[in-house]
Amino acid sequence: MKNKLIDNFIDSFNSVMPIAIVVMIVSLIIKLPNSSILSFSISSVFLIIGITLFTTGAEMSIVKIGESIGNFLVKKGKILLIVIFSLIMGIVITISEPDLMVLASEIPTIPSYLMIFLVAFGIGIYLSLGVYRIIKKFSYRGIITFSLIIIMILLYFSREAFIPLSFDAAGVTTGPMSVPVIIAFGYGIARIRSDKDSVSDTFGLCGLASLGPVIVLLILGLFFNNSYYNTNNFVSNLPILDKFTSNFVISLRNIIISLIPIIGVYIISRIMGNKVSKKTSIRIIFGILLTTIGLTLFLMGVSSGFIEIGYLMGSKIAGGTHANILIPFGMILGYIIINAEPAIKILNRQISDLTEGSISPKVISLCLSIGVAIAIGLSVFRVLYNVPIIYIIVPGYFLACLLMYYSPKTFVTVAYDSGGAACGALTTSFLLPLCIGACVIKGGNVLSLAFGVGALVCLMPIIIIQVLGIVYDRKLKSNTRNMDFDESIIDFVWES
Repeated sequence: MKNKLIDNFIDSFNSVMPIAIVVMIVSLIIKLPNSSILSFSISSVFLIIGITLFTTGAEMSIVKIGESIGNFLVKKGKILLIVIFSLIMGIVITISEPDLMVLASEIPTIPSYLMIFLVAFGIGIYLSLGVYRIIKKFSYRGIITFSLIIIMILLYFSREAFIPLSFDAAGVTTGPMSVPVIIAFGYGIARIRSDKDSVSDTFGLCGLASLGPVIVLLILGLFFNNSYYNTNNFVSNLPILDKFTSNFVISLRNIIISLIPIIGVYIISRIMGNKVSKKTSIRIIFGILLTTIGLTLFLMGVSSGFIEIGYLMGSKIAGGTHANILIPFGMILGYIIINAEPAIKILNRQISDLTEGSISPKVISLCLSIGVAIAIGLSVFRVLYNVPIIYIIVPGYFLACLLMYYSPKTFVTVAYDSGGAACGALTTSFLLPLCIGACVIKGGNVLSLAFGVGALVCLMPIIIIQVLGIVYDRKLKSNTRNMDFDESIIDFVWES
């Protein structure tokens, strides 16, 4: 336990410090307010502590809960029960996602309860579809392709301002709470099978589930005209202590609300006969406590310092004489910021554990960093040059869909999960405000131009990791052919 905390602290420190150093240097150069810089500095410390506690606690509790429920449902052996439970779990996890609550509250033209319920319903439907696919061994590529065809058709009829929002909402639903639970749940379900594809089918649920909200919100966009986004809350006039205290209370409340449905589903499974040892139960309870404290400190940090400084930096740089500098600067931030996302840290460890190290977390992290850097560069480019997002996501998803049929299955499912997890709290609380600040100073439409960061952050890692899979597969086949050739020479020489 102690060693794990130390390892997680070192990992968190190494992830957050590059962000803090780069942002601090640039903030001093462009002369941002001292209060904003101080808030950001304090927030960075809370981020390091929060990520440390969360990653330690989540592995002890959230991951174990998801795996336990999956194992329990497999033992029951009733497919209908598994599918219904998956639907319910998808809905309750999504309804309680803090980032979704915040996003829904800031879109005044759509009732918050309606948006949250529809997004949760979309996640639930696609999660249950993904679980049914695992059991029945349906083609992952086929379901993704069919879903993307539906999305492309809906894009043709949707209002421009609704397209970025639909993809971004899908991104925030697969956050630090849902990703560990869904992947561990998928692992438990996949154990119903013992064939060679069961490991690759462990992954893919997060990526598949994130398509549900896109479809649902694009349909919603046919009936609502969304043209306004509230930007008044990005810069706070509160004293620093009051700001942190207020955000701590709000974050703690949201995390407790988020955990209650997950714990509730777990308790229901226990009542239905899901047996867990006393030692495991104690570890889960302690893990939940660490998770609550860690994620509260993390969200308090990003709310108190990262949102404001991101918005101010975007507006200050974009409003200057060298606005184009924001493109490479955004790419640098994207490259380093993804490694501090709590959901990505948990995902990387699960990938390493479940593939027994055959897919290196370091390689996945590098691909994610490259993908997110490209995504942020394109996002800033869109804001500065008024480029509709459809010009990027349509060819982007066409390429992602094409690559599926050439990349190994495990890399495909890992790619879509990574894409879903990449759009986390730091993306929505720092990189999105960066683009919003630039968009406001340029006089652009925030919903149609600044939004869409999450869409591109989800898309680019999918492409990069699938390309990695193709390279890996060809290298593996090449090594196999060389080995066969060398053995034939040895046999020939021996027989001679």
